[in-house]
Amino acid sequence: MKKLINLPDILYEDKHILIVNKPTGLVVQGARREEESLLKILKNFIKERDNKPGNVFLGVVHKLDKMVSGVLMFAKRSKAAKKIFESFQKKEVIKVYLAKVEGKFKGESIWEDYLVWDHKKRKSVVSKKFSEGAKKAITVYSVLCHSQKETYVLLLPITGRKHQLRAVLSERGHPIIGDIKYGSQKKILNGKIILLHSLYLKFPHPMSKEELEFWAEVPDYFFIEDIKYKDRVFQLLKRVQKYLDSGKI
Repeated sequence: MKKLINLPDILYEDKHILIVNKPTGLVVQGARREEESLLKILKNFIKERDNKPGNVFLGVVHKLDKMVSGVLMFAKRSKAAKKIFESFQKKEVIKVYLAKVEGKFKGESIWEDYLVWDHKKRKSVVSKKFSEGAKKAITVYSVLCHSQKETYVLLLPITGRKHQLRAVLSERGHPIIGDIKYGSQKKILNGKIILLHSLYLKFPHPMSKEELEFWAEVPDYFFIEDIKYKDRVFQLLKRVQKYLDSGKI
């Protein structure tokens, strides 16, 4: 079999789900028929590898923006897709992101915002209070380390609003590096990348209910080799679980 261009690293696969490390610069599901997408690449790969006649089913159960990298899950059966959506609704799916942002800030806390999607500008706008069309966005953050000009921060979105992390960071004066749309002053690789990475994914298997967790290797351009982040992720998960169990969020 010939090697497909942009084929991502497959982190896990069985009859029901497929977990990959999405490369940046690739849409998950193309809006235009001629546009290359991760979904098309994976469907073609499975069809050729397994010598499948007809169409290959692969369900998009959550997305990452084109300029974002990291761990991403697909459903290989419609029943599995339904179960995964139910897990999202029950807040059983936990995602942790790593971002490198402009400016210096410290600490760990919870941000509660209201987001309105601006169709004209194709971006989320943070509203100070609830307004028509606004959706509540809850984000847990924990700073890993910082310099005078940049900060590495872990982000755990409790809600899954469009551009949630990009918008709430920008609103607080710390846009993700490379995210020109949300106010960053720096371009990364000619504007094709923002420094946001889906680092960790944890969820119950849709059929067996076994708890699964996956890590996606951080791209080299984050320059994070010497930063010990895994222990901090586990500490954050414990604290967030307490919040969830208490009903505070």
